[in-house]
Amino acid sequence: MNLGLILDKLPGRTSSKPASSVQSWIPVEDIDQYHMLRRDKWYVSAIRVYPKNIDLLSKREIFNLVQNFGEVANGLPTHYQFFCVGRPVDLDGYIAHLEQLKANTKDVIRKKILTSQIREAAETAISGEALETLFFMLFASKNKTELLEQVKQILIDMKNKDLNGYILDHKELMDMNFVFTHPVQAAFERMPEETRDYIPPQLLNPERMKLNG
Repeated sequence: MNLGLILDKLPGRTSSKPASSVQSWIPVEDIDQYHMLRRDKWYVSAIRVYPKNIDLLSKREIFNLVQNFGEVANGLPTHYQFFCVGRPVDLDGYIAHLEQLKANTKDVIRKKILTSQIREAAETAISGEALETLFFMLFASKNKTELLEQVKQILIDMKNKDLNGYILDHKELMDMNFVFTHPVQAAFERMPEETRDYIPPQLLNPERMKLNG
């Protein structure tokens, strides 16, 4: 599902002329702790929902899970959207582990097997074939304080119904946008660990660009 389309369809968005640059096309003006600010001055917050494999559940557990989700969904505010996006799995740790095993073994045949596995894992990572699906719920409001309190309560209601998730902070909101705006790079790159004062150029408003030089 298209994140730009979701953000555009959330309440408050109005039609405009086609943008001439990526900076103008992205509807996000700024990203701060636990919320994004759109260009139309609406605030957007997000909850990442952890999926459950219903194949591992009994029929009764599946029924309860669906019922619990329905109860939570019925209590959601009017202005919300579901957003699902696939992100390539980060295989760097796995590859590093294989390389360490290879360095520590003296068995020639074992080294050849590990070399083949390392090559296969690297090719999979670069191709983006190994994907994980991320599930988000986006909420919009003109009032930032009310939005954040509302999202906190929704998360509490979810956990009371055994539906796990968490509210996206500054870095995770940026990572969500990064996966959408840089799908190829997301296969082998991750957002920097220290991102409190960093936002990619296409998500950075002019005032903040001046502050960051």
